[in-house]
Amino acid sequence: MDTVSASALPHLSALSDLLTNATSLPSFTPLASASSWKAYIVPAALGYVLLCRALRYRGERNLRRDMGFPAGCGRDALSHMTNDQAQQIIKYLSAWEFPELQFTSLQFGLFKTYAVESISRLLLATRNLTDPVKSLKRYEDTAAIISEFMNNSPSSERALHAIARMNFLHSKYRQEGTISNEDLLYTLSVFVMEPPRFMRLYEWRHLNEMEYCAYGVFWKALGDAMGIEYKGRLAHETWRDGIEWADDLTAWAKRYEADNMKPSTVAHKPAVALLPIITYWLPWFMKPFGEEIVCVLMGDRVREAFMLPEPGIAAAATVYTVLALRRLYLRYLALPRFFKRTHLGDADPKTGRIHSRMPYGNYPFYIKPTLWNRWGPKAWAVRMYGGKIPGDSPEEFMPQGYLWTDLGPRNRMGLGMEEMNADVKRMGANSRGGCPF
Repeated sequence: MDTVSASALPHLSALSDLLTNATSLPSFTPLASASSWKAYIVPAALGYVLLCRALRYRGERNLRRDMGFPAGCGRDALSHMTNDQAQQIIKYLSAWEFPELQFTSLQFGLFKTYAVESISRLLLATRNLTDPVKSLKRYEDTAAIISEFMNNSPSSERALHAIARMNFLHSKYRQEGTISNEDLLYTLSVFVMEPPRFMRLYEWRHLNEMEYCAYGVFWKALGDAMGIEYKGRLAHETWRDGIEWADDLTAWAKRYEADNMKPSTVAHKPAVALLPIITYWLPWFMKPFGEEIVCVLMGDRVREAFMLPEPGIAAAATVYTVLALRRLYLRYLALPRFFKRTHLGDADPKTGRIHSRMPYGNYPFYIKPTLWNRWGPKAWAVRMYGGKIPGDSPEEFMPQGYLWTDLGPRNRMGLGMEEMNADVKRMGANSRGGCPF
């Protein structure tokens, strides 16, 4: 038998000690491992939730500070809010705080006006909503005009030209008497009522008094620029601030709805034409359920005026569950946005044309056919679904962008520049950026 060399003895002794110690170590158990992970995961998860909640409200606090209306500032301070300040507040909400539901609330607000028979009758007469070709452009043009004066300073050339274009397109019908002051006032009211309602019911937080006041100030100033009359309709002729005006307008709109929003075969036609536009991207087998979801969101009075069937309990449960989960996720588990939502680009310095950065509806109106827009992942998905991408059908979708006279029905394209310039001059002389009260 071989003998062990003296130099190897220390190594053998160390190995023997190692084996002895190993046998005395506590045995590994999954429970012990899970406990050690919990010691890190639970505090990290709680820390992340606290971080999300703290950062979620930082934007609101900073906006109040920057606008000069800190929490608890009172109605006296809000009574001095200018249209410039109101526009900046609404733009911030649209770009950072509530980009999805802000846009959705305006969509449903506009949809809501079609439940008034006099408004639907005009839309049917012009065929701008029921015609499968005309309706596409009308939807995009309406959204583009609204975005222009909501996202640009009230005294800017772009905001003034957008309002002037809207006034020109309405002028024909106002002169004919086919659109009344009450119809315009009610249309104005839905843009005041619906965003705060959507935020209160579905968003991660509701609007504070400064933000609600901003809606009143902004849309009151726009109604003035449109020449809408309030006297004899609203309960008051003067108002303390945007909150009082918005409350007065809302009360009038509720009475107007009770008197004018009744089941109507006239209103049914534009509703039937709009539902396929809203559910366009759903697979064929989901479209009926998607239409039920739309009916849930529009509410009973509007749905009944449209003469649409009552949605099932599954649709209502799905809508409210998804929106409730979304609210909790955004409030406690989602960090604030790192990039603002922007729909419109800058005007081309050479041509003056303006591009949309994303479609408002289902077709690529006014979107520049860049390499990414035509061959990026989204473009491939749209192409596979059978949709249109930027650069397709250029005569219809105008990928070169729009001029102001391009917005509106095709039979009025190129018209109205003289009337618009006069309107811009009129509005420019009235200092639209100040307080409208």
